[in-house]
Amino acid sequence: MARPVGLILDYGNVLSRPQDQAWLAHAATRLGAGGPAFHAAYWRYRPDYDAGLPVARYWRAVLAASRPDGDSALSAGDLAWVVDRDLASWGVYHDEVWALAADFRRAGGRTALLSNSGPEMMARVRAERPLEALFDAVVISCEVGMVKPDPAIYRLCLERIGLPASEVLFVDDRADNLAAASVAGLRTLHFEGPDAFDRLRALIGPAA
Repeated sequence: MARPVGLILDYGNVLSRPQDQAWLAHAATRLGAGGPAFHAAYWRYRPDYDAGLPVARYWRAVLAASRPDGDSALSAGDLAWVVDRDLASWGVYHDEVWALAADFRRAGGRTALLSNSGPEMMARVRAERPLEALFDAVVISCEVGMVKPDPAIYRLCLERIGLPASEVLFVDDRADNLAAASVAGLRTLHFEGPDAFDRLRALIGPAA
């Protein structure tokens, strides 16, 4: 297979290390929610948050679905705490992937970040890393009102990166996002398992 001309990377579990979900049990206890129900609601409402649902409304929906009495009340202090802990769980960078993407770009490839994410997470990342200077295109779900695996978000990313789908490798940790990307004509790599980085490097590393 020919080396791709473009590279589209997910953020969570690709450019960041796998999310540490241990904090969710502590959060459920602090907020008076049932642990399994809290975990399920965290993910159930996540696409709405990633599409632009304000963070306070997101967490109140999670609590209403996971507290025994259905109460959604959330103090300002608890909201600040749970948002900070959530961001921290996604905030450990996979620096080798960032470096590999930078090398690919320096060698003439085009790169994009395509992430389902809320504004709080991306504000923290942008404060630490200049995304628009590091990638040719940055497409964040909450900023465009679409979430993966909506086919439209892949088309938008391809338009911004300026390449046909067949010349671009899309890297994500979720099978549903990869399936939709494949239907859109993108090459795909499932970034999962201990050999994920090595498989990515084999596909986009320096040409022989």
